Amino acid sequence: MRSPTRILTVLIATASLAGTACIRRVKEPELLHVNDPIPTKTLVGRINSYSDVETFSAQSSIYVKAFFGASDAAEYPAGNLSIRLQRPDRIRMLVTAPAPLTRSIADMTSDGKQFRLAIYYPTDKRAFIYGSNLGDYKRMNEKELKDSADARLRNAGALANIRPQHVTDAFLVRPIKDDGRTQFFREELTQLEPEDRAAKKGRIVRRTYYVVYVLDRLDDGKNALRRKFWFDRTKAGTPLVRQQTFENGEGKLGSDISYIGDFAFDGNKRSWPGTTVIERLNDGYSISVEVDSETLRINSELPSTAFVLENYEQMKAIDLDEPGKAEAESQRKRPSPSAKRAQKHLRPSAL
Repeated sequence: MRSPTRILTVLIATASLAGTACIRRVKEPELLHVNDPIPTKTLVGRINSYSDVETFSAQSSIYVKAFFGASDAAEYPAGNLSIRLQRPDRIRMLVTAPAPLTRSIADMTSDGKQFRLAIYYPTDKRAFIYGSNLGDYKRMNEKELKDSADARLRNAGALANIRPQHVTDAFLVRPIKDDGRTQFFREELTQLEPEDRAAKKGRIVRRTYYVVYVLDRLDDGKNALRRKFWFDRTKAGTPLVRQQTFENGEGKLGSDISYIGDFAFDGNKRSWPGTTVIERLNDGYSISVEVDSETLRINSELPSTAFVLENYEQMKAIDLDEPGKAEAESQRKRPSPSAKRAQKHLRPSAL
């Protein structure tokens, strides 16, 4: 007589053999190897280390895309960019056409309170746009731009939503303050992403990140999400690869900034991303800046004139702080129905 234990063993073995015939092998995305753990305090220290960058200047390439309406995105030709930044929020960006053309395409400055944007090319988008860049600014959505009484504002399109702080926040990263109102914490997460290693490009992998969340306490006692910093645990040194900013205290995405391909400079004492991509999905545009490492200068002295821009070409000025101004002027200049009827009956000799 067989023992109950032996019978049970035989049954389990039989079930296992039968089960293998039903097993289907599937290929899972590779989980990329991660570096050693890093304390949250160290990650915050890396973010705050940007605060010693007082000035930044470089020659770069810039790519601009406007994408109100996913099916009709407008990608502008690549331009040469001369960029100057001074903490906390001064900026000058001069975009020129690449050789053999040397024409100016656009110029933008800000002193931290007011910004000015001159669009020179294409000619049908020429305009001198200015306004304030503090607090919640008047952003133009797709319908408002299309329905605007100002033809040049309609032509400028999503470019009218570009603000200097979108760029300064990306390059002059603001430190996480220890002021009693700011809180931060971090989590570890994984994402499915396309592989970026050349030998395995196109595959889907699982990449691991540290994400540092930064919150501010509002006057009503509630906490508002302000920023998220992403550190790639699968790359050497666990670099900062992404920054997200949030607006209006309710978690609305402002900028989604990617930092790609760090290079060393200043005698290998520093590293800087070769490419910075700023996506403003709610503003309908993105900017990609590729820095020429040979021209990058940190904390060099910049003249005050570096941040001055005047409307020397007398282009039509658009004041974004007075959104109703263009419509009011249009209505004032528009002939009344009675005036139109009177003009219709006028003889040339009477004019």
